[in-house]
Amino acid sequence: MNGDDNANKRQIAITRRDELDHPPEVLDQNSRICINCNRMIIEEMNMMDADPGFLRLNVVTQTASQTCIICNNLNEIHRLSLDCRIQVFIKRNIYIPDNVRSCAHHLDNDGLFFNILLLGLQFINRPYIIRGQQLQVFLQGLRNVALDRGTGIDYDKLTDEEFECLSSINKQQFEELLTYCDPVVQNGKLRHVGRTDLLIFLCKMRQGLSDEFLKVIFNQSSRQNVSSIIDYVKSSLLLRFVPENIGPGSITREQFVHQHITEFANELYNPEPAERREIAVIDSTYAYIYKSSNFRMLRQSYSLHKNRHLLKPTLVVAPDGYILTIFGPYFSDARNNDAKILREEFERDADALANWFQNGDIVLVDRGYRDAVPLLQRLGIEHRMPALLQYGQRQLTTVDANDSRTVTKNRWVVEARNGHIRNIFKFLAQTINLEYAKHLNAYYRIAGAIINRYHPVLIMQGADAAQAREIIRRSRMPNVVQARVEVENLVRRNGQWRRLNQEAVVDFPIFDLDYLRDLTIGTYQVNLSPSYVQDKVVRDNDEEFQLDQNINEPGFLRIRLYSRFRNATRHQIFISYAVQDVDNEDRQNDEDTILGYYCTCQSEARTLGTCAYVASVLWYLGYALHQENIRHPDDSLLNTTSDAANRGNQHNEIDIVGE
Repeated sequence: MNGDDNANKRQIAITRRDELDHPPEVLDQNSRICINCNRMIIEEMNMMDADPGFLRLNVVTQTASQTCIICNNLNEIHRLSLDCRIQVFIKRNIYIPDNVRSCAHHLDNDGLFFNILLLGLQFINRPYIIRGQQLQVFLQGLRNVALDRGTGIDYDKLTDEEFECLSSINKQQFEELLTYCDPVVQNGKLRHVGRTDLLIFLCKMRQGLSDEFLKVIFNQSSRQNVSSIIDYVKSSLLLRFVPENIGPGSITREQFVHQHITEFANELYNPEPAERREIAVIDSTYAYIYKSSNFRMLRQSYSLHKNRHLLKPTLVVAPDGYILTIFGPYFSDARNNDAKILREEFERDADALANWFQNGDIVLVDRGYRDAVPLLQRLGIEHRMPALLQYGQRQLTTVDANDSRTVTKNRWVVEARNGHIRNIFKFLAQTINLEYAKHLNAYYRIAGAIINRYHPVLIMQGADAAQAREIIRRSRMPNVVQARVEVENLVRRNGQWRRLNQEAVVDFPIFDLDYLRDLTIGTYQVNLSPSYVQDKVVRDNDEEFQLDQNINEPGFLRIRLYSRFRNATRHQIFISYAVQDVDNEDRQNDEDTILGYYCTCQSEARTLGTCAYVASVLWYLGYALHQENIRHPDDSLLNTTSDAANRGNQHNEIDIVGE
């Protein structure tokens, strides 16, 4: 069987020895076969050449039967998997019969050849018979590869964490959501929503990727096909999933009151807690859009407040963050403020909202809804809104400031839900294409329905009826420090103060963050404290924290902090504390160590909680000074970015509030 003309004959002989389970033998140009075998092999070759139906394939060549195809080893060899044979066929266009073997160390963890070994495979192009069962198995394997590549992403290999990164829900929730996807008619054709279709839609919402990019990663035929998929999946979810999970029709009033009105909110806002009422928080959010070539739309979508083109959806949220409904979006020009939007919604959709809200219900709103108050009063709906400064007034009274803090204590949930929608669904946080902006209400309602069904409600730590009663008690306390400052004119009388640094105030109380959070009624002010302290030290152009101590009373301090909103404004903070015994090692978290405080900012006549200025001083003197490592906000961008105004530390031309 020597010579190149006998190469086909040698390969057929190897195959026949494998089929007959003969012991392995190396066949080369010096090998011989008997006359009968030679005759049968020649007849087979002639038959294949004569029949045009026989396939000519690049068939891998072996130098020995039942040995490793790579190294001819005889021991510990195994038949190649179907996936491995398909890998070679796809990458090298070489067919490997199903009886070929290899050593395990030539294969990776998935049982596939290392890519570098593929380059060394030898083959011969010849007629080859693939019998029925073998052909069926091989073609099915090729089909599976094509299906996997068709989706672009292997659904089964994704972990729950990876799946949530793509879709905002886990696999089990995805399978349930898929059951809500009913067929819809699009362009006269009935479209069924498959796994890939739903995953494309959720990935669009979750990551905000362009249709062109989704086409690539999901291996779709065109960008238009991706847009079409997003459109009919949206329509499908609007049929059943959205109505069952968001909107007044998805939940009864009784369910809403008993499941989503927390004990904390009921005790804090309901004048008669024994008779539970509906309590809702209302606020608008922003969806940024591209400029339109239609001039009217260009004008009506421009917000003077944000100096951008945007639309305004409005959320109605329960005290635990459950989204009752999302209406709008509305335009954002001056004729579409929050109050007008609310009035329009009640008048336009009166049956839904007016029937839902009943006499005695309570809504929490911000100051932007002040013009809607007459409407709410006419409907018998009680409102809670932060107080407004009157003309010529620079600071809220203690009562108004405390009432405002009572409202914001639970009104933050609507801000949080607005933030969750934008964080979970980055598509809604980006500047939205006008083609998608036309259906913005649908996308927001789908996002709200997914959050309601698959994401947890918002729980405030320690917020219960007892804390609500404590807040009410503290809101009725007068601000004795403010009274003293005003009577003694301590804002202007500098002669009663002496300048110190933080090292001199050794008798200041020491406390932990839990004490500080309880004092401030929350975490927002505490989280801002490092930024305020850093800003004071930098702008004072001093490495030490400067403060003033009353010359007649060691436990009475005055500190000046810069406003974060206005460069030329500083507020004065007055803090009265119980002087501590320096030798007492157990003085941490003693009750009633902070006797009172007052700040000249707009809201700090209050006794319920503190403003961020007061919280910053308390955080620094009572906590940060006694910690080994305190992290302040990164300021490296100031050192790496040029400033055409050549601004250094801004400590000149400061307006001290109150003087």
